[in-house]
Amino acid sequence: MILLERNGVKPLYIQIYEHIRDEIISGQLREGHRLSATRAQAEKLGVSRNTVEQAYLQLCSEGYLENRRGSGYYVRYVDALLTDRDSAERKMQSFHRQSSSGAQKVLYDMKYGNCHMESFPLAKWRKAVEKALLSEEGRGTFSYGENYGDPALRSYLADYLERDRGVKCSPEQIIIGSGTQFLAGILLQLLRPGRCAIEEPGYDGIRYVLQNHGVTVIPVEAGGCEGIRLDRLSGKRVQAVYVTPSHQFPMGGVMPIQNRIELIRMAEEEDFFIMEDDYDSVFRYTAKAIPAMQGLDQYGRVIYLGSLSKILSPSIRLAYMVLPPVLKNRFDMSFSEYHNTVSGTLQKALRIFMEEGEWERHIRKTRLNSRKKHDILESALESGLGDGFRVTGKDAGVHMIIESSELTAEEMIVRCRRKGINVYSLEKYFALGTGRNRIIAGFGGIALADMEDASRRLVEALKIGTKK
Repeated sequence: MILLERNGVKPLYIQIYEHIRDEIISGQLREGHRLSATRAQAEKLGVSRNTVEQAYLQLCSEGYLENRRGSGYYVRYVDALLTDRDSAERKMQSFHRQSSSGAQKVLYDMKYGNCHMESFPLAKWRKAVEKALLSEEGRGTFSYGENYGDPALRSYLADYLERDRGVKCSPEQIIIGSGTQFLAGILLQLLRPGRCAIEEPGYDGIRYVLQNHGVTVIPVEAGGCEGIRLDRLSGKRVQAVYVTPSHQFPMGGVMPIQNRIELIRMAEEEDFFIMEDDYDSVFRYTAKAIPAMQGLDQYGRVIYLGSLSKILSPSIRLAYMVLPPVLKNRFDMSFSEYHNTVSGTLQKALRIFMEEGEWERHIRKTRLNSRKKHDILESALESGLGDGFRVTGKDAGVHMIIESSELTAEEMIVRCRRKGINVYSLEKYFALGTGRNRIIAGFGGIALADMEDASRRLVEALKIGTKK
C-alpha cells in the first residue's frame, strides 16, 4: 500500500515513483506484473491522474516499466534492473534535487481545461437556478424527468447548433449527458466497435474510455495543419473514428473542407462511424468558427459531441451528442429505460439562462476575455523566447504548445515550478509515448489581471540560458 505524505517535502509523484521502484527492486513486483491503470491508481490514492502518470513515465524512462499500447504499464525484467539500482537511484536523487531546490508556492496553474471564476456569470446563473426551482416546471425537480434530457433545452440546443455550428438535427436526435466521456461510453455500447481510430496525439480522456470498454485503440498520426492523416487511416478496418476537426486537440490544426468530405465518404465506403468532438469551437480569434463536419454528412455517419465545460465551467457536467437517425433508433431500443444523468434542475436553469439571452452574452464575454489572455501570452512567448523554442496551437482555444530543441518536458516543468507556475508534459496525449520535449500551457484558469505576470514568469523560467 502506498502511503503519501500530503504535506511532505517530496512531490507526490516522486513518492509514488519511489514506492513502486522499491517494490520492483525488492522483488515484490515481478516481471510482467500489470500496474493499476492511472485513473484507478489516482482514485485509490486521492491524487490527480497527471500525478500518477508522471510517476509511471519516470519509471518507464528509467527502465522499470514498459507501456504496452492499449494494455497498460508492466514491470520489466527485474534481474537486469538490480544491477543498475545504484545508478537509477542516483539519477532520481539528482532529479529530485532539481525538482525541490528553489521551489516556491504555485501561483499559477496552467493546466488545460481550467476556467477562472471571473468568467462565470454567478449572479445570472443563480437567478436562473432560482427561476428553475420556483417555476411551474420546477415541480418536476423531484422526479426523474425526461430520459433523453429536458425537451425545451434540447429544442433550444437544436436551434443554437444549426445557427452557430451548421449542425443539422431535430431536438429528438439530441441526447444530454454528464460529460463527453460519459456520452462516449454510451456510444461504445451502441456501436460495439472492436477497433477505434483516434488522433495521435489526441484527447487522452477518450483513449481511457475506449480501453476501459475493451476496444482496440488505433492511433493515427495527426497534429499537423490538416488534422488526422486520411492516408494512414484508410484500410485500418475500424468501426469508429474519433476526431476533433475544428480544432485538433492538442496541436491546434483545422481539418480542411476537402478532408472532411473525404473522411465522410471513407466512413460510408469502409463502414465506420465518426465521433466529431467540437469541444471549444467558440474560442477562435482570427476568423469565424469553422462549421461542424456534421453539417456535411449525407450518409448518417457523423455523431456530433458538444460540451459546456470550456464555456461555463468544468464542474457543470453537462454535454450533449447528436445521433444520426440509425443510431437514434438503436438508442431508443437500448436506452429508453435509462434515467438521464444530469440534474433536471441544472438543465432547466441552463435553458432559462439561454432563453433570456445570457448564454450568448456570456459566450461573447468569455471569447473576448480569452482572446485578451491569448494575445498577452502569445506576445510574451514570441518576444521572450529564442530560436530554441517553437510555439504552436495559437489563434484558437485556451492553451498553447511550447516545444524546445534543448530542454525536455521534465526540465521545463522543473524550471517553471521554481517560478511558481505549473505546466504539463504533452506526452500524456500520445498513445505511442512521444512528445517528450513539449509542454502544454493552458491559460483559461488564469485571471486576465494576472496574465502578464504569469506570462513573464513562464518566459523567464524557460529562457534561462541553455540546457544545464
